[in-house]
Amino acid sequence: MSTPAQITAVLLAIAITAAITYHLTRRHTAAYHRAAVTVAVNEARRDDLTGLDNRTGFHAALADIVGRRHPVSVILINLDGTRAFVSRFGHRALDQLLVLTAGRLRHVASAAGGSAFRLRRDEFAVILDDRVDAADYAARLVAAVAEPTEIQLLGPSVTVTVTACAGVASFSPYADGDRRLALIRADRAMRVAKRAGRGQTAVFDPATMRGPDATAASEAVDFGEA
Repeated sequence: MSTPAQITAVLLAIAITAAITYHLTRRHTAAYHRAAVTVAVNEARRDDLTGLDNRTGFHAALADIVGRRHPVSVILINLDGTRAFVSRFGHRALDQLLVLTAGRLRHVASAAGGSAFRLRRDEFAVILDDRVDAADYAARLVAAVAEPTEIQLLGPSVTVTVTACAGVASFSPYADGDRRLALIRADRAMRVAKRAGRGQTAVFDPATMRGPDATAASEAVDFGEA
């Protein structure tokens, strides 16, 4: 027959075991939820087609860099003539082109320690450290896009050449304030490059590319954060 002391010891052991099990279960559950949240956040920032980070990822990356008070350069790349391309080859061919283009942009951006993003259907962005010659890398990015690309259609493959224009803008957290200005100004420069012709690049010049920065940043109609 068990003594009161033995019964107490058994109950105490059961209580300790239950407490340890509960604690371990909570830790496991918390770790599982943290992992699930991390996966969900990463998926929300990733472009399904190209595997690059999307516009949400771009804004998150830019916020992180600016939050660390680091000046950056933003390069906006927009493909030329995609409507005509789709009319001739179709949307699936454009998807193939975008995937291959994304890989090239990622490679060039990574060589400079930067990151590439897909913002829209045929528009990409690259974030670089401001100490890098962003104008030089913009030219490299445009050249990479213009390399002949083999597209696999229903019949034999077709080699195509597509150009792009790029706009470059520098951003300093100390001088510029609202980080959305980086993309707005890069867009302004890119539009100047587009007017110059296919395969062109332009660097934002505040003297000649002035615009309502304060209004554009507050509204951010085209580039609002997702």
